[in-house]
Amino acid sequence: MKKTRIILLQSIVLMLPILYYISIWNKLPDSVPLHYNSSFQADSYGSKTEMFFALLFIALVGLGVNLLILNINKLDPKKRYENNLSLIIKFSWVLVIFMTLISSFIVYSTETYNKRDALQFDPRYIVSLVALLLTFLGNYMNNIKPNYFIGIRTPWNLEDEENWKKTHHLGSKIWFFGGLLLLVLSIILPENILSYITLAIVLPMAIIPMYYSYSLFRKKQRV
Repeated sequence: MKKTRIILLQSIVLMLPILYYISIWNKLPDSVPLHYNSSFQADSYGSKTEMFFALLFIALVGLGVNLLILNINKLDPKKRYENNLSLIIKFSWVLVIFMTLISSFIVYSTETYNKRDALQFDPRYIVSLVALLLTFLGNYMNNIKPNYFIGIRTPWNLEDEENWKKTHHLGSKIWFFGGLLLLVLSIILPENILSYITLAIVLPMAIIPMYYSYSLFRKKQRV
């Protein structure tokens, strides 16, 4: 499938939540929730128009990132993804689906939100989606070649292929099993602590591979 057709299809998919939002426009109150606190209760409200532009912004960011991903080989001076387009396409579609589901859930929550019963907003869906995304990325992380746009990019592995491979080998395991752990916990734990649990899991997933990359760099310097 040609890139232009992929981008067109992805643009249509990213617009679906906006079409969903337009279809329920007349059912919505003049003031809708725009932001939720750590307990997933709305703490900021705005107009329906503000929500529309927020959804449009998410769609445009998703499209922009995908345009970058799909053209990564043109931007990479070493052309390392010339024969690995299928992996890039998978990444781009996963991102599109993830952002579309997040936006759709935001619209659904806006439609069903009741100020007197904030618990109608169920954070488990969003946390579960994040967990599945991390699991997917962990599963394919070993296949990511050195580049400046996707993967665990550090100052110490961008120009050291061995450092990059080892960092992503470790990161692959941490992200895959960390994502699975987060998925399980999002199902069994109370809603009011999910944001803290998510932070407690995701932060080490980001920090450990970066520190490992730095330690490899220092070890190589001492040799």
